[in-house]
Amino acid sequence: MKILLVDNGTTLLSKLEKLIPEKEVVVRVDDLNREMSDDFDLVILSGSSKYSVMEDVEKFVQEIDLIKNTQKPLIGICFGFELIVKAFGGSLKRLEVKDKGIQEIEILDKKLSDKPVVSVYESHRWEIEKLPGIFNVLARSKTGPEIIKHKNLPIYGFQFHPENFVDETDGDEVFTRVFSYLNSPTNVGI
Repeated sequence: MKILLVDNGTTLLSKLEKLIPEKEVVVRVDDLNREMSDDFDLVILSGSSKYSVMEDVEKFVQEIDLIKNTQKPLIGICFGFELIVKAFGGSLKRLEVKDKGIQEIEILDKKLSDKPVVSVYESHRWEIEKLPGIFNVLARSKTGPEIIKHKNLPIYGFQFHPENFVDETDGDEVFTRVFSYLNSPTNVGI
């Protein structure tokens, strides 16, 4: 499987590369164009410690275009999750206090985990205000959806960071399960 990893300015890039069970090609968001996804089997959008979807949307026009137009499987992590929501017409709102640290989320789709509640690492300033109706919520927390899946396309979003604190949390296991579904011969997903 050929994987395109879009670096949106994350400080966790090396951890994300370790989490992905196959070799990936890393492209900085500044060098991205929509046609790049044609050469890959899966696109992963990283988090970002530099930007805000709502305040820097003009910087991510190419990435939003890729999200809206690709037929390839796609996974967005934190900032990538927020870009997916924005690309499909959803809205975000700024949290009064940054959501940071290890927290528990409720798993709504049993294919994601054998546990009804898992611990994950959060680090974000935005939450979903309005989720487009074309997404199912697969997991949630006190601040809203934590894992979403497009109803018709193999597009997933993780609000948390599955690549961080992998020894203390379950986020990496949930990510690996989704990755495995996307890497299956039928590519049907969860």
